Amino acid sequence: MKQMRINRSIKLDSILLLALAVPFIMTYPLRVEGTSYVLFTSIFITLLLYIVCDLFALSKKTYAIVKIGLLSLAIFLILGSSFRAAIIRRHQISPVFEVHDMPIQIELGLQYLLRGKNPYSEDYVGTPLEEWHFDDTATNPAIYHFVMGPFYLLMSIPVYLVSNRLFGYFDARLPLYLLYGALMLMAGLLVKDIHKKLVFIILLAFSPAILNYVLEGRTDVAVHAFLFLGWFLLYKNKFIAGGISLAIAFTIKQSAWPLFPLYAVWLFSQTPSKQRILSRIGQTIVQLIPFTVTFTAIMLPFYLWDPNSFMEDTISYLSGTIPTSYPISGYGLGMLLSELGFITNRIAYYPFIIWQILIVLPVLFFLTRYLIKQPTVKRMIVSYGILLFVYWYLSRYFNNSHLGYISLVFITAYFWPEHEKTD
Repeated sequence: MKQMRINRSIKLDSILLLALAVPFIMTYPLRVEGTSYVLFTSIFITLLLYIVCDLFALSKKTYAIVKIGLLSLAIFLILGSSFRAAIIRRHQISPVFEVHDMPIQIELGLQYLLRGKNPYSEDYVGTPLEEWHFDDTATNPAIYHFVMGPFYLLMSIPVYLVSNRLFGYFDARLPLYLLYGALMLMAGLLVKDIHKKLVFIILLAFSPAILNYVLEGRTDVAVHAFLFLGWFLLYKNKFIAGGISLAIAFTIKQSAWPLFPLYAVWLFSQTPSKQRILSRIGQTIVQLIPFTVTFTAIMLPFYLWDPNSFMEDTISYLSGTIPTSYPISGYGLGMLLSELGFITNRIAYYPFIIWQILIVLPVLFFLTRYLIKQPTVKRMIVSYGILLFVYWYLSRYFNNSHLGYISLVFITAYFWPEHEKTD
């Protein structure tokens, strides 16, 4: 029997790769030493071969191998080169050169932790974080608060030790870049259709909505990588492992937290509908144990180490209830109310929680009904994206990287398989 062959016409993924990759390589340095025309030529040949491959009558298997191989090479040449250049340039020039303040603080927090100090209790005055440009008139409040959960610090320890031994320094973006690669790998394993697989990976790798934030070290992709793994495991009916992975995401950044009610509803919907409601609730609670134990095991030691500092850094700092809270900023409701004159002091507390109760709760009710009607992982991801969008817009700050992360969630939702695995 003859193998089916691919139609000889240029495919969407080829156009998409060219359209997204070219602006990136023309904007960001790919080498520390300056422009390398050998590297540019290698990239151009790879992109051209990726397009030309569509014009040959290859078998599906051969076509898939060649296209995935060329895409992997393009990602390695472009992102690998730019990520390497960004890290080396920073450590040659300045600790605050072309990097977000979060990697700077993670590096400092990790040094505190390895010296037996609590990164949530210590301040960051007199460190490179203080040199990072936050505002022309205001002091960066991050020098007083470590806002992230502790797992990014913990998972960075082995990378820190290896990197210092190999290179003589550590950049907190290294774990992020590794997780970014893992995210693309998982996407390739999830989607079976070759054309959808290629488009999905290209959008994850080169989407302008998120790539520049990954390059400068914002940690949203780290959260998404563990959420993706959790969703993937739940999709494969691996409830325990899936719950553990989701819990890890929750201990990296608070942006994962709005997923919890949807995850609980999804678990409840997996219980037999013929059982009594109390029995189904009991089973759901049991299924939440791996998540709860993992979350508690990671977070509790840091909370017990200094409860006041931990809560102040991870909760109060974001809610505006302390003098050194993060200011109202970004593109959300807070800035709208400021522009209209309802908020006159963007440093002071404002009860955004009222708006969130009035709007987020009805949205959550709608999303719960939507999820229960067809309790798939795909719908859980869609619901999470919508809920996070609404919640963030109504929060104290809604920044550009938040929109980039939301786009990443919806890209994932779009390509997620429609039907759940039953094997």
